[in-house]
Amino acid sequence: MDAVLCDELIEEILQRVPSSSSPSVSLVSKRWLFLLRSATTSLSLRIPRQNANNLSTDASTNTNTTASLLSNILSHYPFLSSLTIVSSNPEENLTATLPSSDNLLWSIANAPCSKLLSDLRFLPDAPVSPAALVAAASSLTRLTSLHITSLLPLDFRWLTRFPFLKSFALVNTFSKPINLNPNLYQNLEIEESEPLISLPIESISLSGIRAKDRGLGWLWRRCTRLRWLQLRACEGTGDGPTSAAFSNCLTGLVGLELRTCRAIADRVLLLAADRSRNLASLLLYDGGSRDALHLFINRRGAALRTLDLRLPLDLHNDHLLAMAGEESGLAALRLQSCCLVTGDGLRSLARAPAGAAIEELALVNCDVVEREPGLLTFMVQSMRRLKRVDLSHNETLSDKEIGAMLASCQNLVEIRLRGCRVLTDASLDSLIKHCCKTLEIIDITRCAGIGGNAIERLLGEMNQLREVTVEENKVSEVAKAIAAQKGINIG
Repeated sequence: MDAVLCDELIEEILQRVPSSSSPSVSLVSKRWLFLLRSATTSLSLRIPRQNANNLSTDASTNTNTTASLLSNILSHYPFLSSLTIVSSNPEENLTATLPSSDNLLWSIANAPCSKLLSDLRFLPDAPVSPAALVAAASSLTRLTSLHITSLLPLDFRWLTRFPFLKSFALVNTFSKPINLNPNLYQNLEIEESEPLISLPIESISLSGIRAKDRGLGWLWRRCTRLRWLQLRACEGTGDGPTSAAFSNCLTGLVGLELRTCRAIADRVLLLAADRSRNLASLLLYDGGSRDALHLFINRRGAALRTLDLRLPLDLHNDHLLAMAGEESGLAALRLQSCCLVTGDGLRSLARAPAGAAIEELALVNCDVVEREPGLLTFMVQSMRRLKRVDLSHNETLSDKEIGAMLASCQNLVEIRLRGCRVLTDASLDSLIKHCCKTLEIIDITRCAGIGGNAIERLLGEMNQLREVTVEENKVSEVAKAIAAQKGINIG
């Protein structure tokens, strides 16, 4: 039978096989294994952990062995467009002398797939050098997305060698002081006289930038096309507190995310308020003072489409009132662990024109939901365009509150109730009664009071349902059969 099938037909078959079945398919024959590898366009590899006790003596040997192994594996996958390399070596095992990941990067650059790669996530347990990235650029000519764990020294001039790079992410995993070869820091200072060639990068994500880190000023001055910026656990912006380089890249921003960046949150918010006139999305997680956030909302709130505030310790009702006073096009409001916000502030926003336009509302782990009965019903009655609701981790939220809210939801397509431990089957019965013609997605994970029988009824009676997130032990064989017949994904 194998001889009768042509390569093209087998490749067509392989494209229809679920990825979870690929290991079984590879055992059919050597021919099928070869065709499976040739048809693979995305691959993730976890490279062997280096022995932390022998890094100082055997670093070069270990790295070369791993690089040879990587080269051998990649030689069997000539048509990859996406590649992820991950190491399992934890940061706490790093010693004073770090090996280099340059050999691993060169193995990728010399692989048959190198000229087809568009997405590379290079996450080994050791830093890569700018020189290695320069050398690899001649092979990685189609790269549009690059994610690396550590760059030493912090020099970004190699980015000019990647003319199609749109997305760049750097996770500085070496946050603890480490003794490195001093030669790594030579030529770290960038000549200001270099020509300002604009980079094609539109999206940047930086994690773990320390207060004393320098070298990003060169990058900020050349990111004139930047549209999305994410900063995670950063103590600085890598250009000095008095430098104007960082503010230059904010002009064209559409999306800004600040995650656990308390040291710089105020500065970035104030700069964005002045510079980012097109900003449509803000995510602020654990940071930002009351005054800085209020100023930002007053200046840029009217243009925001998405406002996502997680653990904002200084968020008060006056911020919501400021949003309510704007002629806003706000489509998504996500609040998480907002302990100082009251029902009055949320009601004011809901009844304002800004609230009436909201299509997505998240009140995750918000005490006000549990403190004030009837608040959810009032909000959904005022927000007539509401389609998506996330009430996860409100542990004492009752069936009565959910039922009253759902009675007023005419267009609900998604609801997330993860971790609402008090809810019972009655909440699913309310969903079936009021949202059977519209609901598409539901998350009821960690809802101890919801049982398997209610899940069977939900799957059987909801007309548009396509995704249910729930524990596997609550899904009976009957429920699985109903889901398979209706094409509902259960995860």
